[in-house]
Amino acid sequence: MMKSTDIIRYRLHNQQIAGTKLRNPLEIVERLGAVQAQDYSGGLWGIRLRLPGSKLVDIEKALINRKIIRTWPMRGTLHFVPARDARWMLELLTPRVIRRSAGRYKELGLNVDE
Repeated sequence: MMKSTDIIRYRLHNQQIAGTKLRNPLEIVERLGAVQAQDYSGGLWGIRLRLPGSKLVDIEKALINRKIIRTWPMRGTLHFVPARDARWMLELLTPRVIRRSAGRYKELGLNVDE
């Protein structure tokens, strides 16, 4: 049986919070798939936490250079995602978000099919 300390250590490692070998914001976002960024500052902090010694400018440079982007790939929540993965993520996940929002669209007089 695994000890709780082992579970904590593995979780921190898998989340890239402890012992990461990744070197830049893009690698972090690629490894995690997405980093929640509904709150922009919190999203930046989530990446920076995983890159010891990094600076805010490093992450914003990746955004300016469109290596990572901020979009709504799932759950109607903004996330940072690798720019090259955004299209397939949105194609895969947007139909579900639209189906779940159909009632609200109808209330607002919006037609999903247009």
